[in-house]
Amino acid sequence: MNLNLKGVAKVSHKTLVRVTAMVLAIAVLCAGTAFAATGERYTVDVYDGSLITRVETSADDAMAVVDEAGIELSANDKLLLDEFTPGADSVIVICRESKVTFIGPDSEAQEIMFAGTVNELIESMGITLGDDFVSSVDIDAVVTDNMEVRILSANGLTINVDGETKTVKSTARTVGELLDEQGIVLDGDDEVSPSEETEIQNGMAVDVLRVEYVTREEQEIIAFETKTVNSAALAKGTTKITTKGVNGEKTVVYKDKVVNGEVQSTTVESEKVIKEPVTQVKTVGTLVTTATSASTGLGNKKIEKNGKPISEIALPSKYSIGANNVPTSYKKVITGKAAAYCIPGGTTATGKKVKPGYIAVNPNQIPYGTEMWIVSNDGVVYGYAIAADTGGFAQKNTFVVDLYMSSTSQCYQWGARNVTIYIL
Repeated sequence: MNLNLKGVAKVSHKTLVRVTAMVLAIAVLCAGTAFAATGERYTVDVYDGSLITRVETSADDAMAVVDEAGIELSANDKLLLDEFTPGADSVIVICRESKVTFIGPDSEAQEIMFAGTVNELIESMGITLGDDFVSSVDIDAVVTDNMEVRILSANGLTINVDGETKTVKSTARTVGELLDEQGIVLDGDDEVSPSEETEIQNGMAVDVLRVEYVTREEQEIIAFETKTVNSAALAKGTTKITTKGVNGEKTVVYKDKVVNGEVQSTTVESEKVIKEPVTQVKTVGTLVTTATSASTGLGNKKIEKNGKPISEIALPSKYSIGANNVPTSYKKVITGKAAAYCIPGGTTATGKKVKPGYIAVNPNQIPYGTEMWIVSNDGVVYGYAIAADTGGFAQKNTFVVDLYMSSTSQCYQWGARNVTIYIL
């Protein structure tokens, strides 16, 4: 008894294995007691292109089974018997001689009459498939009329993606086709280099960049500016901060481009000023005066080595001075060059009325209110001093302190001297 089953358009070895298992299961259920009783007849499915003919037979020869199926073969047709076992439910595949277009890796298209599988066709053409060559058609497929079999040269490529480097062989035409072939999906803002439209070349490296944009908000300082003005109200050679600078503040929104987990670039999206900065005004004296005993109180008092301290502020009782004008206790020592200045009737940056002993400093180095004992390296004792004013040297770092004197005469006598500063 023969049974024709239609609906199989293409046949491969893998398909046959699956179908054979199904056929065997069905045959066992259908044959039932009759098959078990005789023990001689068995079921064979004969595949002839899209037609399947089922034969219950006791023949032990494949050609005899095909004859029982009523199928005629031409001289060049052949049988594929990989899945046929005489006496057991199995499968026979008929490979009809077909006209095939074959295109080798370095040859023009050829029309060939052939019966068998694609793999057998390729082998008959003397080509060995491997890492360098692949077939455009499943090699297990049975050759059919008008089939085109093309041998493609595979390109060696490296793909850098998600922290890994993959080495692959591919016949993809473009980078986009390569990504599809490898199952690599670009999400959102992801990028690929070279671009998806780029044609594949042997040895090419493809970088998949996982990209995201992150917005962040930062509070930032707006540094104040400094403006210098001249004033005849101050003695020449002296400076004073008449308007203290104040930093401003702003909110800045940044957008970071994060590539593979690292920030690659940053752009400013917006800025908003929260507090405007205040410009610092530094006044430079231009007045040339002649100090007298009437105007200064001390007149042209001469500065002497190892003499009475120049400072007019008394040393607090909690401190004491030992041999060589060195305090008996102190926190640290600063050495450097000290200048001198005089602003009769002026006030310091901290609001104190000028007086020998209130000295000018760079408050970033010596904070206002710091108590000191100062002696020049050549023996002149300036004495007890308090940081109360800002020196014009603060921006230039030319001096460590600026010592206030009671007259311009003393300023000229002092000039610029190396000093030792004991921080009390």
